[in-house]
Amino acid sequence: MILGTYQLILILMADGLKKRNSIYAMMVLLFITKILGFLKLRIIAQLFGASHELDIFWAAFTIPDALFMIVIAGSLNAAIIPLFSSVFKSEGEKELNKFFLNLMIAISSLVMFIALILFVFAPQISQFLISSDLFQNMSNFNNRITPNDMELFVKLTRIMMISPVLLGISTIVTGYLQSRKQFFVTSLAPLIYNIAMVLGPIFFVSILKMDVTGIALSALLGSFLHFSIQIPPLKKYFSEKIKFSILGLVNALKDTQIWRALKLALPKMFSTFGEQVNVIVNTMISFSLKAGALSAYKFALSLYLFPVNIIGSAIAQSILPELSESADEPQEFKKILNKSLQQALFLVLPLVGILLILRLPIVRLVYGVGEFDWTATLLTAWCLVLLSVAIIGQTLSQLLLRAFYALKSTWLPFFALGVGILVNITFAFLLTNFLSHYFDWRPILQQIGSQISSANGNGLLEVLKSFLGDIVKWCTTRGESDMAVGGLSLSLSIAAFVEVVILMTMLNRKIKVFSFRETISPMILKFINVALMSFGMYLVFRLFDFKLDTTRTVSIIILTIATSFYGVLSYWLGSKVLGIKEIDFYEDKVIYFWKKIFKKF
Repeated sequence: MILGTYQLILILMADGLKKRNSIYAMMVLLFITKILGFLKLRIIAQLFGASHELDIFWAAFTIPDALFMIVIAGSLNAAIIPLFSSVFKSEGEKELNKFFLNLMIAISSLVMFIALILFVFAPQISQFLISSDLFQNMSNFNNRITPNDMELFVKLTRIMMISPVLLGISTIVTGYLQSRKQFFVTSLAPLIYNIAMVLGPIFFVSILKMDVTGIALSALLGSFLHFSIQIPPLKKYFSEKIKFSILGLVNALKDTQIWRALKLALPKMFSTFGEQVNVIVNTMISFSLKAGALSAYKFALSLYLFPVNIIGSAIAQSILPELSESADEPQEFKKILNKSLQQALFLVLPLVGILLILRLPIVRLVYGVGEFDWTATLLTAWCLVLLSVAIIGQTLSQLLLRAFYALKSTWLPFFALGVGILVNITFAFLLTNFLSHYFDWRPILQQIGSQISSANGNGLLEVLKSFLGDIVKWCTTRGESDMAVGGLSLSLSIAAFVEVVILMTMLNRKIKVFSFRETISPMILKFINVALMSFGMYLVFRLFDFKLDTTRTVSIIILTIATSFYGVLSYWLGSKVLGIKEIDFYEDKVIYFWKKIFKKF
């Protein structure tokens, strides 16, 4: 579950936050939280590797995580925090506390009701999610699920179903405390959650010798601590007891602020629902693949989400107020959006280049210990290289969605989302099949190439007809290659770019904001720059790869640092030569912060 990123963004945007020391403290907490997040995954990788057992855990985790993301983190969280602040400023403490009480009762009741249904019907969900006859027939592959796996899935799902309830309540408390300018403890809560997720598996799995159930218990413990640490400051401002009853729920639903919050959250809720549909479909397909496929995909997904959440989400959240203010001024709106798109692309492209070239050493450094063997490293790196392209699409999508929100066109983007879901589902099936012939289709292509070169007339047409028939066969039958899991990553990348194209097209029809000179041409320059950077990085990587013993961790670190340093330097120089103006903006930012840091010492 993604915790902490949006909180910090909202904190930094919060009105009245003036103490720089507090900002620095929270930034440090966020950084530590992110590091702990990767450490958590490293420990899980060390204990279980990319294994069938861990696949079952990730599948079970999908359900409570989807509930939390759809109802709370991905939607309501963005609505309630500004609303709390608005109510407190305009109507005072009494009305704020009343709104908080009603919201706690309403949302907690909703989440608990959904969680209870999912808890009761966990066996049916397991049958659908990891052993669906429909998906297995469509993939033309035997399912690897046993009755014991089904039992484990049900147990894990029921344990972790308590987490979204606790985290949902905790998120509402977070919004309330931030409206009272209590930012430190709300930033500390995600840190405590990740500490539990780091230490929990060590205790439950390494010491008590539990299976993946130990990870589920760690998630439950982290959720409880995330909520508990916020209770002491909450009692300072809110002393009334919260009683759950039918009458209390009825009274809560009469509060107009509740419906205002839900109205604000609804578009984002549907958007998040679409994202979770992709996650669920990919999970279902993964169980027609080899053992460990889902785990490798999840490990790669965590690395992919890091730049998306840090860069894409940060810029998207920060420009929303500006875009909203300039919604009635087309030229200013156009200027702000184009500037933000170019800045986001400028930052994210070198990261994509680094992930493409250094995928193996990065995966090895982040996860490569214990049970996480070389096969798991290759599968994860394979997924990462195909996912890294989607970083661009997802980053730009977040900015484009904010543009629609600023124009109060919250429902129009759902068309792009719907198309993206259909594209992901379709290509996930086709590409997992196609890439399962990874070791077979290259020599066939070489053979076809030689046949084409020697054929003419009707003979050429027959060769091409046979070639198209082979492609259809590869897309509709399942081979034996482990590389099939890459189809889940590549389908997500294709869907992300389809969504971006549709969003840009619809936005340009609604309000003319994009042009070749101001939008496309600067983007082309950035892509040329990152292509040159990546080519140079590849040469440097190969040079160091031949010279260093990459079986040693210290050698991998040297290889990664040296190649990345060259990449950053090359990207900077290329930006200067090609006249990419964003380099001047970020140079000024770096110099400014460097001077601030230097003055501190």
